[in-house]
Amino acid sequence: MRTSLFLFLPALIAVAGFETALALVSPLISLRLEDGGVSTSMIGIVASAYSVGYLGGTQICRHLILQLGARRTIALLALLAAVSLVAHAVLFDVLFWLLLSALCGFAMAGIYTIAESLLNVLASRGNRGRLYSVYMTASWLTAGASPVAVLAEGSGGVICFIIAGALIALTTLPVLLSRRAELPVPSHGALSIAHFRAVPPVALAICFGSGIINGGLHGLLPSYAVETGLGNGDLSLLLTVAAIAGIAGQFPIGHLSDRVRERLSVAKGIVFSGIALCTGMALFAGGGMITLVMFIGLLTAIMAPIYGVGAALANDRAANERTGGGCTLATTGALLFVNGIGAALGPLGAGFAMEAWGPTGLFLFLALASGAVGLVTAYHRRLERLWVIAH
Repeated sequence: MRTSLFLFLPALIAVAGFETALALVSPLISLRLEDGGVSTSMIGIVASAYSVGYLGGTQICRHLILQLGARRTIALLALLAAVSLVAHAVLFDVLFWLLLSALCGFAMAGIYTIAESLLNVLASRGNRGRLYSVYMTASWLTAGASPVAVLAEGSGGVICFIIAGALIALTTLPVLLSRRAELPVPSHGALSIAHFRAVPPVALAICFGSGIINGGLHGLLPSYAVETGLGNGDLSLLLTVAAIAGIAGQFPIGHLSDRVRERLSVAKGIVFSGIALCTGMALFAGGGMITLVMFIGLLTAIMAPIYGVGAALANDRAANERTGGGCTLATTGALLFVNGIGAALGPLGAGFAMEAWGPTGLFLFLALASGAVGLVTAYHRRLERLWVIAH
């Protein structure tokens, strides 16, 4: 595992740089829009624009990698993301920011596609869960930038946007200069229906649910804080607890998924625990700051690792059936695509739920989304049979 992790390190640094940059600006975007009098549903649409761009990136970036190679594609995406983030500091306009969010999502999809494909080339059945836990831990470590940005600049600052752009440029250098591991290249440009059919339906559902739940929670949590009268200090505390909890849950769950006979049993435990926690948050949302912090921490610790578990489950199947970078890129692309759909629908659905039912609507929406994923995991064998028949 150490050799695999060493070879993966430059790509991990690039992903961490992108995600730190986004963590710096994401809560500021929501707070700035709130201060500008933008409706909660429109804020959800802006947050979802990132995921719409992300969806486009999962498809188009495959063509870029095929034509330009992985390293040149990374350089192009880094430039696009850096310019998009700095542009937030130039002009405050809802439609302009919506476009910028989509461009950032597009760039992030390409980075994820390359990094996760490399991870799965380097991983085996015995260490894939732990490698994903390291990958996801690095991702959640970057979330610590969010409370710092909120405390440092509140809703009116622009310095964080400039710092974020510079950070992306800096952290992509190691993967551009490194030659220790050959970055995977797809065998063909576009994902087809056959690529999705090759992935277990329960893995697609888990990754989709991860996008909805984590996207909805983190996309609308700043708006929830504003609408319930919480200050920037309270929001910073919630974001800090979420980041620490997300990190704390990664390695134990990843290690457990490598040790049990079926990874799916771990995924089921995560999903049904998530349903209970989301329902509890909806019922006891008015219980005070301590209750809110406790529920946010527990939910994030449980749900943060679920994408890694779902992706490991899918790539175990891919590794058993075929080998090669093209197969890995196709599996990764399919998972990122459905995760992106979920991440687009999460903030959108949560925003409309909050408009309809008030701030508590955020947690009602998360409970319903978790329940839907729970149904798929509970009846996965029946779904697998239908999936085979559909072939």
